[in-house]
Formats: sequence, C-alpha cells, structure tokens
Amino acid sequence: MAQLTVSYDRAGDKQVIDTNSKVLGEIAIDYSEIPADQRGGTAKQLLAASTLHCFCGSLAKALETRGAEYERITGTATLETGVDDKKRARVTGITLDVTVHMDEDYGFIFDRVEKIMRKGCLITASLHEAFPMTYNLHLEEL
Repeated sequence: MAQLTVSYDRAGDKQVIDTNSKVLGEIAIDYSEIPADQRGGTAKQLLAASTLHCFCGSLAKALETRGAEYERITGTATLETGVDDKKRARVTGITLDVTVHMDEDYGFIFDRVEKIMRKGCLITASLHEAFPMTYNLHLEEL
C-alpha cells in the first residue's frame, strides 16, 4: 500500500505545509496581513484545487494513452458547503467543469474518455461516498 506524508507547522498567523515534494515544496499560509473576517476558506480552496488538479491530470493521461493530442485543458472546481443533521459545517458537493481544447479529429476519443472519467480520479472517486461529485466535461474543437 502506498503512503504519503505531509507536515504542518504553525507559529502565530503563519502556517507552513511541507509537501515533501520537489514540485510543490512548502506551501506558506500567512494571515498576518489579512483581517480576521477574511481568513476562512483556505482548506476548502486546497480541497477544490486538489480535486481539480487530480481530475485534469487523470483526464490528460487518459487522452494521451489513447493517442489524442490536445492543445490545453482548462477547468474550475466549485465547492459547496452546508450543514449535516447535527448542524456541523460540511462540504456537500463539488462540481468540476472541465474543457478539453483539441482538434475535432480526436472527438471520438474524447467521447470514450468522457465516459471513463465520470467514475472520477483517485481523489474525486475517494470522495464519492462522502458527497456528490459532478463532472461536466466539454470538448472545444479547434
């Protein structure tokens, strides 16, 4: 079984998440210049970013594996929150809107990959039992 470890350090208004990654390195979160009423939402933003990054990376790999070439992939993640039956704040859903910009000759590959990607990626599929994930995939032909 694979394992991944990140570490966290907080001193006052400064927080550092060490990803132990050559790509991400340390993620610094510094609230010292941010008013208290504007500090919320960082964890939700990281979750939304993580789902979008994982999904788009998996989508790119699925297209490439099947020989499709694309110019770019763009997307947004919209995270919704609410409360559970005990009135605790919870994430209630995430919607991914993703567009693949590619030549129309690869449209048939996009159609196949779109069906596969509706099952999610490592991160999003892991969240399916917790709340709804909505995948809106679009093809923009060049």
